Order: sequence, then structure tokens, then C-alpha cells
Amino acid sequence: MASQEQATTEQQISQSTAAASTNEDQSISSQTHCVTQSTQESISSVTEKPAEPTNPRLAAITAKKATLEATLASLQSRRSALVAEAKLPSGLDMPADWTEEQRTKQALASANEVIKEHIAHLHRYNEIKDIGQGLVGLIADKRGVRVSEVMTDYDMSEKD
Repeated sequence: MASQEQATTEQQISQSTAAASTNEDQSISSQTHCVTQSTQESISSVTEKPAEPTNPRLAAITAKKATLEATLASLQSRRSALVAEAKLPSGLDMPADWTEEQRTKQALASANEVIKEHIAHLHRYNEIKDIGQGLVGLIADKRGVRVSEVMTDYDMSEKD
């Protein structure tokens, strides 16, 4: 009888150990599931687009930033296209072995030279125009009339 009781006791201990083991496994499984779900929520919150800001000023600034970024991208692509079309001052194409930086520097230098040339022409035009207006003023003084009458006599407008 002692061996039967010992066998029964061993079975009960085995069953209680198995039950405890099963409960621990379920607990660990539950904790793992919670951690996994929490991790997935964190990942999805990072990968999803952020919610639209509720502050109207922040929304306006965000929209303005997006507009400025689009404008910047457009200007950069246009600049690249213009640099690709640029030629040397002699009219020849830029060498193919030049880097993008060298091409950009040369294109900007050529553009600056053209701008300086235009400015020089504008200075010369303004000097000539000032001399012409001075002469028209002298004629008006000599005749004793207004400058606009002299300009009309010579078929000149205010834009000339």
C-alpha cells in the first residue's frame, strides 16, 4: 500500500508540476504576445505619416515648408538643366571630362560675365540719355519754353 500511495503522490506531483509549467508557459506566451504587439504598434507609429497638426499655425508652417521644398527641388533641377546647356565663352561645349562642380563654376562665371556686360551697356545708355536730356533742357531754356514742348517739337516721348 505504501508503494501505491507513493505512486499516486508522484503522479499528483507530476501533474501539479506539469500544470505549473503550463501556466508559466501561458504566462510567458502572453507576455511575449504583449511585447510583440507593443513593438508592432511602435513600428507602425513610426512608419505611418504623422497626424495632421491641430494647431492652425503649425499646419500653415508645414504647408509653407512643403511648398518651399517643392520650389527648391524645381529650381535645382532647372539649374542642372541650364548648366548642362551652358557653353564655354568661346561658344564650344564644355569638356566631357569635367566634373559637375567644374561645369557649374564655368557656367556661373559665364553668366556673371554676361551680366557685367549688360550692366556696362546700361551705364552707357544712361549716360547718353542724361546728355540728351541736358541738351533738350538747354534748348528749352534758350527758347524760353517748357521741356515737354521741345520734346514734342522733336517727336520725342517721355519714354525716349
